[in-house]
Amino acid sequence: MTNQSFNINEAAKKLNVSTRTIRRYIKAGKLKAELVKGSFGDEYRILELPPQLDPNLDLDCSEGTEHDKSVSKITSATASESFDLIRELQEKNLALAAQLGAAAERIRNLENQVKLLAPPQKDKAAVKPFWQRWFGRQKTD
Repeated sequence: MTNQSFNINEAAKKLNVSTRTIRRYIKAGKLKAELVKGSFGDEYRILELPPQLDPNLDLDCSEGTEHDKSVSKITSATASESFDLIRELQEKNLALAAQLGAAAERIRNLENQVKLLAPPQKDKAAVKPFWQRWFGRQKTD
């Protein structure tokens, strides 16, 4: 063991994984780390980076959160299942876009029908302000 230690960011870069994965490895006991005082508070220092540590290690999800369990289910899906799911979502997206276009056209038609049925509105320029209606005629020069 050398005297060199790594912070979480450095270890993540060395192992080519995310900082979140490094934290999971520490919690699972896959990495040895100690909590030390840093300039911005407590921070983990990783003492060893085992070369056999694979980013695709199967961590025990029994102690993990529901989110961790759902992520592990998603990552276990095969590539073909993922492509099928993407294709299905694209088809649904196209169907919804077509429905949206039809609804927008229907709204425009209904707005035009309402405009034809509504009585014509007064020209705002021809209507005098309230104070002119109250106090008589308009001042002219």
